[in-house]
Amino acid sequence: MTQVRTIVVLILLLIACTTAKSQILNIERARVTNDTANYLTGKGGLDFSMFNRNAGKDNPNNYLQLTLTGDLAYISGKHSYLLLNYFNYLLVNYDNRELRNTVASTGYSHFRINFLRQRKLSYEFFVQAQADKARGLNLRTLEGGGIRLALLRNKGDNLYFGTGLMHEHEEWENPDVEGRIDVSNLLKSTNYFSTKIKFNLNVSTDAIVYYQFGYDNSIDRFRNRVSGDVTLNVKLTNRFSLRTNFNCIYEDEPIVPVTKFVYAISNGLQVAF
Repeated sequence: MTQVRTIVVLILLLIACTTAKSQILNIERARVTNDTANYLTGKGGLDFSMFNRNAGKDNPNNYLQLTLTGDLAYISGKHSYLLLNYFNYLLVNYDNRELRNTVASTGYSHFRINFLRQRKLSYEFFVQAQADKARGLNLRTLEGGGIRLALLRNKGDNLYFGTGLMHEHEEWENPDVEGRIDVSNLLKSTNYFSTKIKFNLNVSTDAIVYYQFGYDNSIDRFRNRVSGDVTLNVKLTNRFSLRTNFNCIYEDEPIVPVTKFVYAISNGLQVAF
C-alpha cells in the first residue's frame, strides 16, 4: 500500500509539473472523509514575506507579499457544502522614502455542493469568481456541474475522478492594446483527478489535476487548459500544520497574449478550527 501511495503522488506531481498557475483551485483541501454528519469545519492560512533584491547601489528592489486562504465545509447527512477562498497581494518596490510601488493581486472565491457525497457516484454543482491582476485577468466567473466517481476509498486514502460541463466568462486586459478589454464566453468540459493520502499521523498530502477545454468559434479551434496543485501537510499540533504547496497551469490558446505556463511554490503555516 505504501508503494501505491507513493506512485499516485509521483504521477500527480509529474502531471502537474510537466503540463500545468498560481492560485489553482484545490477542492480536496476542504473535503473531509469523516462519516460524522451535521457539522462545520474549516481551515485558514496566512503567509507573509518581505525581502529585497539589489537593483543598484542605492536603489534596491523591495518586495512585500501577503497570502490568505480560508476553506469552510458543512457536512450534512447526505450532502457537503464547500466554500474556498484565496487571496494573494504582492507589493513591489515598497519604500517609505519614495512612493514607487507596483501592486499585483490575485484571488478567488469558490462554492461547491456535492450531492449524495457518500455514494460511489455522486453529483456536484459549483460557482466561482476569480481575478488575477498580475496576468491581466480582471474577472473570471464560472458555473457548472457534473459527476464525481470514487475510484479508491481506503481509510485516510482516496482517489476521485470528476467530469462535467461549465460556462466560463472571462475579461482580460490586452497587453498589446492599451485600454482594450477582451471578453470570452465559452461552454467547457471540465475534468479532474484528485487524491488525498495520509502517510502517517502527522504527514499527509492532497493533490488535484484539471483538464478543461472548449471550442471557440472566434478562432475556429479548441482552447485547452491543464493545471495542477499538490500540497504537503506536516502536522505540528492538533491545530497547527506546516504547508508546502506547488501549483501551475498551462494554456495553449490564452485569450490575450500572456505567458502560457505559470507556476508558484509556497511555504506557510495553516490553522484548523
